[in-house]
Amino acid sequence: MSARTLPSGTKMFFGAPAKPMADVMADAIGQVVAQVPGICEAYIPQCFIEGETEARQVLIVGVEKKEKIPEVMQDLMGKMKLVLPPSVFMDILPYASTELPEAARVEKCHIFGSPRRPWWRFWH
Repeated sequence: MSARTLPSGTKMFFGAPAKPMADVMADAIGQVVAQVPGICEAYIPQCFIEGETEARQVLIVGVEKKEKIPEVMQDLMGKMKLVLPPSVFMDILPYASTELPEAARVEKCHIFGSPRRPWWRFWH
């Protein structure tokens, strides 16, 4: 798996996938994510990235500390190779959990952890 960086300001649109991946695959990805220290939440929504030709299902992870993202990604990508077939590619978008876009927190696509809520939403 190789990494790419999106230009600053690239727009991304998230939603529930029209044709979600098989539950078995989603569960396997959730199990892999659970084995990586530092990840506190994960989702597999459909994402359209500005400039791309089509939307696809992506893995979005919320990491406890922003400075740990490179370490977490290295661990996660190594483990994802064990789950995904060699011909299958999946974009992984890491965020500090406090900076994860609310639009990416698609409830039907939640596969691991509990979402972090802003302090003003604790009573909901």
